[in-house]
Amino acid sequence: MARPARGSGPGAVERLAEAFWAMLAEMPYADIKVVALARRAGASPNTLYYHFDGVADLARHALEAELDAALVSDLLAGAPPAPDLSRSRRMGRVALAARSGSAELTGMLASSLRALWLEGAGVGEAELDDAQRRDLAFIFGGIVAMLGDEALAVDAGQMAAFASRPLGAGAVATMAALGKTGGAGM
Repeated sequence: MARPARGSGPGAVERLAEAFWAMLAEMPYADIKVVALARRAGASPNTLYYHFDGVADLARHALEAELDAALVSDLLAGAPPAPDLSRSRRMGRVALAARSGSAELTGMLASSLRALWLEGAGVGEAELDDAQRRDLAFIFGGIVAMLGDEALAVDAGQMAAFASRPLGAGAVATMAALGKTGGAGM
């Protein structure tokens, strides 16, 4: 694929992120290589390395570009995808990362979700003690596992139903106790 003329389409960073998502839908994360990714994006490996440290850095960027506080709130509440196609596509990409089978990529997702939740809850990382950090690691690791469950793609209400069961209620109570704002719930 020839490189698009300057100003005639998405920039290199956007093309690389789109290529990442397309390749992740087709193959395991571990099989995504710089040369193939750059080729798919119509860029050179040097372009990828100009913007990112490698595939993992690009993956982190691509994942974080899909997440925002409203999307995280919807994901944690088990809200069905909004009719907005962009939001539905973003939720689909988050679920794709969760289903990737890659400990590295699911770890990035859990970390990103946790960071956005902490920000929305008005809690700084330094304010947490070790037990609270472990609790949140457990909770967000579980949330990522649930997001990766194919059944949730069919029935997003299962995430909301989780909050009414004992384990989910405990997670919600833990998050509410840690949160300083009204947006701290699950």
